[in-house]
Amino acid sequence: MATGNAAEHTIAELLSELSQESTALVRQELRLMREELTDQGRQLATSAALLGGAGVLGLGAFGALTTAAIAAAGRRHTTRGALMIAALYGAGAGALAETGVRRLGHVAPQAVGTIQRDVKAAAGGMRRART
Repeated sequence: MATGNAAEHTIAELLSELSQESTALVRQELRLMREELTDQGRQLATSAALLGGAGVLGLGAFGALTTAAIAAAGRRHTTRGALMIAALYGAGAGALAETGVRRLGHVAPQAVGTIQRDVKAAAGGMRRART
């Protein structure tokens, strides 16, 4: 009988240790998920800021074109200057928009894939822990 109690005690200790290790592993995985999501959130914020800058510069280009149209009824030199500014703003807006869209195209699928992978892994771990 003494051997049976020792074996049961050892099994109980092993199960307790397994439970603690599983808990630590889940916590570590959740911490890693949080870090990955934070990093991807920063990348999304940068891309959104680039698109916001493109919008501001696009608005500036619209304003400059409006100024050029108004000045076209008046003097020639003002029109040329306004068109040059509109071209400069338009080029800047186009460059920012292209960069922002390209970055969003890379980050968004990664974020979705990471979340799906982590949810599946967590669900699988929970199923294994129950059995």
